[in-house]
Formats: sequence, structure tokens, C-alpha cells
Amino acid sequence: SIEQLFYSVENKLGQRFVFRALGYITMAKAGLTEVELEDILSLDNIVLGDVIVATYLKNPLRISYDLVAKLKEELEGYLVERQVRNVTLMVWANRHLHLIAQKLYLSNEEDVHQMHSLLAEYFLGAWSGGRKKIFTYDNNHFTSLNISHHKNPHQQQTHEKPSSDKYSYDRQTPEQPWVFQCNLLEPDIFFVNHRKMTELVYHLTRSGRTDDLMFGVIMNFSWLYTMIKIGQFDKALTDIDLAYSYTQEKELKFLATTLRSVKVKVLKSPASLSAELQQRLLPVVTSLPKLRHLLLECDKDGPKY
Repeated sequence: SIEQLFYSVENKLGQRFVFRALGYITMAKAGLTEVELEDILSLDNIVLGDVIVATYLKNPLRISYDLVAKLKEELEGYLVERQVRNVTLMVWANRHLHLIAQKLYLSNEEDVHQMHSLLAEYFLGAWSGGRKKIFTYDNNHFTSLNISHHKNPHQQQTHEKPSSDKYSYDRQTPEQPWVFQCNLLEPDIFFVNHRKMTELVYHLTRSGRTDDLMFGVIMNFSWLYTMIKIGQFDKALTDIDLAYSYTQEKELKFLATTLRSVKVKVLKSPASLSAELQQRLLPVVTSLPKLRHLLLECDKDGPKY
């Protein structure tokens, strides 16, 4: 049976690794690329704590690509590749497999919440650019490892012997801008980060990260501008309404109303978005203070476009 196949893969590659890897593929809105899966698992301390036993803790701290390759090989025909906007995504071959994986790997609410949160962090680019993420490990679990060389030199030494230690490691995950620009002098030539567009709002809402949803997406000028530029104005409004339903922040309701009122103008000329927003938001910012963030973004990023 399919369940038995999954159990045999768990025995070969490690239960936690398979649980999380297949869980992430299943919960992603449109599947994941191999590189994304490797990056995401490298951010997951639960997986690292299991697979890194046989190796040394070092910077950058990542899982081995071999593990993802072996997983793909073991599930050939079950996990298939789908091309979406020139990106190769790993997805389940059919709905039945998706439902079984959901039942096996996404039944624990706490785990699911944590995993959605980690996917949101990944698509926010929270750990890119050399930012280090703490890795907590159990000393007993790592008794065979010589980790003295990897201690944080700035950390104060204590004479107590705690049962677990925390050190920060670079996981080498990528930046996640809304658009990739080849030439800053030609802002109209860009490639949209469709993976971020597809996944981020979905995982932010499901992990309850309302501040990140508000300030990382909805109040982000680059997001608004890009959505308009690629013909997704109505989708942007839907996302703002969705964010409002989660947060009940009055600023979001006002923003949606404002965008509806300038729709014709900004669709005709997307470059006018910054001026249109500033004109309408400035008079109300005292009573709707969270709009200040978007006004600052208009000031900072508006001239780029």
C-alpha cells in the first residue's frame, strides 16, 4: 500500500526528515522546487537535529542535497515534476496521494502551524543575506561531536553545564524580493518572483503572522506596485480584504477603499501609484497611524518606479 511505501522511505531516510519534507511539499500551495525544499529543511531545526548527528556543526549549516535527491528517487512516480512559469515544482501525482500525505504528515496542529510559519519566513527572505538562525541542540544528543570550535566567542561563559546549547548558524537561504531587476536604470524590465507571490500570503495567514502580513506584504509598496504592473490589481484587493478579515485593522479597510477609488488612474499609469496614495493617505495618517509605514515606503520606493 502507499502507507507502507511511505513507512519504508521513513526507515531508509529518517522519520523526522521524511515527515517534514513530505509535509512541506503537501502544504505548499503549488508544491516546491528541489532547491526550495533543501533550503526550507535547512531552516528546520527539528530536521537538522536528526540528520546532522553524523556530521559536524559548521557554518553554513545545511542539510545535504543527497537527502532530497534520495527522497525523490524513492518516490519516483508518486512525486512528479510540474512546470509552472518556467519553474519545476515537485507535486503529488494525484489527489489521492496528496490526501494520504496530508493525513500522515499534517495531522498535528502544532506542527502544521510551525511549518506554515517556517515557510512564511522562507518566502519573506527572513534568514537570507548571512543572517544567522539559532540552532538549539541537546548536549547528550551530540556527545560524539567536537563542537568546541563552533561556540560563539561573544557569548558569556558560564560554569554551569546546561543540557542544551544555542548557537547561531548561517543557513544560506536566498533573498526574496518581489521582483528581480537586471538593470536598476531600466525599472520596467524585471522578472516577478511568482513563487513568493503564490506562497507568502497563504502561509502568513495560516500561521497567524498578522504583523508580517500587514507590513511585509499589504503595506509594502513594491508588492502593490508589482501586483498592478502584472495585471493583478483585483487579486491585490482580495488579499487586502483577506488580511482585513484576519486582523480587523481599520487601516486595511481604508487602503482597500482608497485603491478602489484610484483603480482607473493607476491601471492606466502604474507609475502614478505613489503620488495617488500619498495624496489620499497623508490627511488621515494621524487617525490611522499604521498607514505611516506605507507612506514611508511610497517615499522610499516610489521614485524607483
